Amino acid sequence: MRVLIVIPAFPLEIAAIKGGVNSALSNLLKGFSGIPIKIRVVSFNREIAKPVIKRYSDNISIHYMPEGKLPHVLNFLFNGSVILKQHIKEFEPSILHYAMSGYILLSKFFKGNASIKQIVTIHGVPFAEAKTKINLKEKLVYYTNGIVETFFCPKNIIHISSYSAGQYKNKNKTTTIIPNAVDPVYFTLPVKFGTNNKLIYIGSIEARKNLIHILKAVKVLMDKNIFFTLSILGGFTDEIYKKEVLGFIENNNLKNVITLYGWTSQQEVQTVLVQSDILVLSSFQETLPMVIAESMSAAKVVVCTAVGGVPEMINNEKDGFLFNSNNIDNIVFILEKLYHNDSLIRQIQLTARNRAVLNYHCEIVAKKTLQFYQSLQN
Repeated sequence: MRVLIVIPAFPLEIAAIKGGVNSALSNLLKGFSGIPIKIRVVSFNREIAKPVIKRYSDNISIHYMPEGKLPHVLNFLFNGSVILKQHIKEFEPSILHYAMSGYILLSKFFKGNASIKQIVTIHGVPFAEAKTKINLKEKLVYYTNGIVETFFCPKNIIHISSYSAGQYKNKNKTTTIIPNAVDPVYFTLPVKFGTNNKLIYIGSIEARKNLIHILKAVKVLMDKNIFFTLSILGGFTDEIYKKEVLGFIENNNLKNVITLYGWTSQQEVQTVLVQSDILVLSSFQETLPMVIAESMSAAKVVVCTAVGGVPEMINNEKDGFLFNSNNIDNIVFILEKLYHNDSLIRQIQLTARNRAVLNYHCEIVAKKTLQFYQSLQN
């Protein structure tokens, strides 16, 4: 079997990946490395002027192609479709897999061989995410991506969660649910037994992620003489929200218990994660957060809002904790329960890792993806 995977802006230096769809694809490729199929990844990148080819493994190559200087819509519609047609002619794949939806789907106008099965992995819900954006430009980008996805989505779809599948009216579509893969290194990270009440937040800092909710909980607990520290790994994507977050930290004397790391490498994320006890996430909307899967794989307790696909990942009070995003008392109660509670922490973290092994290990996800490929050829 020969599979052509298409993605925009896959980093030339894989070690520089910060997360998201790029991380999901990189992890999937690790799983595919041990499977006897041929894979070519085609990435459209703005920062290059000529093609760059890199060998990922014996059976996987990555072809970085110049995206062009026009707006994404025009680049993928015209330049992307021509490049894709060339790769199809040269590589002769039986499967064409779009690693994400949105503008990249416009490159499907390559008018290639009708026998090639086209697949898309849908990672988010654009219309739902657009509603959480403050910036008008960002709203328009998400709405436009949603429109493109609606009209140009291939017949075969991989959803990363049941929540995602439920948001789409996939009539006459062949769908399956396969979660994103986790890098196997997370399963080998040492388990930290015993807690020193270290919280960690990982991801972009924006209104949708609702970091303010976590900061308010830390403040409430501090006023009760219950002291947690909080490491924040990720960057701000909105200046207005940045001022709100930094202002709250300053005005509530939280500087001594909060460390802002900014964007960090995956290696640094893993280093800080090993030293932490509890991942906290208080988003208003999520599809299936990679950071939860990674944290569970690293044997960390996850405390997260019960939104989107998150309840599919966590059995409340068994391998993690869920709370209501609009209720500070909920998260405060959970963190009070975990405070200096070594036995409960240990119980949850081991159960979480066991569940992650069965669901998110890259080899498991790669095998499920291969099975979907094969089912389309029968």
